[in-house]
Amino acid sequence: MFISCFGVSLTMARKIVSSVLISGIIVTMVIFAGTLPATAASDARLEGFDAYIEKMLADYEVPGAVVGIVEGDRVIYLKGFGVREIGEPGTVDENTRFQVASVTKWFTGAAIGTIVDEGKLSWDTPVVEYIPEFALKDEYAGRYATLRDLLAHRAGLAPYGGELLGRIGYSNEEILHRTRYLEPAASFRERYLYSNVGYFVAGEVAARIDNRSWEDLTRERILVPLGMTRSGTTHETMYLDSNHASGHAGYGLDLETIPLESASMPAAGQIVSTGADMTRWVRMLVGNGTFEGEQILAPATLMEIMKPSMVSGPGGPLGDPNGATGLGCDSYRFLEYRVVEKNGALDGVRSIVAIVPKEQIGIVVIANKQLTAFPEAVRCEFLERFLGRAGVDLQEKTLASQKIWDSLILSPDIPADAHPQTRDSADFAGTYMGSLFGDLRVIAAGDVLTVEIGRVGFPGNLTHVTDNVFWLSWPNPDDQPGYITFTTGPDGSVNGIDSKTFGRFTRTGQA
Repeated sequence: MFISCFGVSLTMARKIVSSVLISGIIVTMVIFAGTLPATAASDARLEGFDAYIEKMLADYEVPGAVVGIVEGDRVIYLKGFGVREIGEPGTVDENTRFQVASVTKWFTGAAIGTIVDEGKLSWDTPVVEYIPEFALKDEYAGRYATLRDLLAHRAGLAPYGGELLGRIGYSNEEILHRTRYLEPAASFRERYLYSNVGYFVAGEVAARIDNRSWEDLTRERILVPLGMTRSGTTHETMYLDSNHASGHAGYGLDLETIPLESASMPAAGQIVSTGADMTRWVRMLVGNGTFEGEQILAPATLMEIMKPSMVSGPGGPLGDPNGATGLGCDSYRFLEYRVVEKNGALDGVRSIVAIVPKEQIGIVVIANKQLTAFPEAVRCEFLERFLGRAGVDLQEKTLASQKIWDSLILSPDIPADAHPQTRDSADFAGTYMGSLFGDLRVIAAGDVLTVEIGRVGFPGNLTHVTDNVFWLSWPNPDDQPGYITFTTGPDGSVNGIDSKTFGRFTRTGQA
């Protein structure tokens, strides 16, 4: 499915560029009929920008995208490019629905911020004061972790650990209970570790205080006041009409449509939106919390969300060594400017929103392809056009970073001296029980092993690595895979599973 090349087949390049040009004509007619001010077409900073985006679509083999730019309270650029789905005629426009993926985290921080404005929550009060039953395996972290710790990824939770809990049939209450079994990957407040589970917990805190779900409170506190009428907090929002993007993955002849996933942790990645709606979000951000005369967030609260709460390491196109994370967003220096942004990725989609508070400008880019650096490339071009040239070839650097994105699709590392299984596959079949994920059933069909996990029997595949070590993976590459080792008891029989990723399982029944 994935091939290691950046070239575009001639046929595919013609197909993408052709669809982009068709989309550009249609969308331009709609936009300049009233969405944008007449002066936008003559803005020198945007000269050739359409052609640039069309080239990037071809270079990165992206079927379709939407790009919007805000300056002050004005949308100065808003356009869809390409197609919603390869092989289909529908073009992307400013109202095409996309998943914005982890850009959702910024919305979650803002929704919580509105409750902070009402004095019902504090960023720095321990979570247990709001949810007494909350606990983590690191008891000290569980006792003192705050919303700031969870939103700034500094609670010590393992990167991407435990996300499968949102796939396997557990209620929010059960997931909250099971977070106490997550193995920490660092000491409390020791370092930045990206955690979607942390956002799930933060969303549950807000839901408890606001007496309604994260989905409902975020919609009513953020989307509705901003007039984001084609946006929503549920996966089903994508399919309310035909104007929605499909997911894509691959390169060249292997470029294909793939199913869009529902975020396993909604508060971390479930918002659906459009280019037009997202420019409303950006207008509020650069407007210091105010949108069309209505205060959505107090200026001090918005500043608190966007200020650094944890150093995260090199950030931004120039690798700012003091890159930091805030309460749903990240920040870094570009030339003499501070940029605040959040990117997102789900299976089949990439997104980015970046703003420059000092200049009151911002950009949103959403593309319907998995793990592509296209949004970062467009963001770099925006920064250089509006702030000044960086002095290095940012487009070359971004294209080179595509290999890093591709590497995020993990596969097992099979040692050169791998040993065969010490047992027949049928010996591993049976039911196992773990504290974190619950039931795991191993099924043998000849030499092929598969698993079903959790209350709904979520399916997974086992690939032999060496001895009794296997690689456990899932249909969706965004769900964390990992190694498992079948263990044996004193009598030599298989008695459990050990895994750094999934925890310990004890065998409770035969096949």
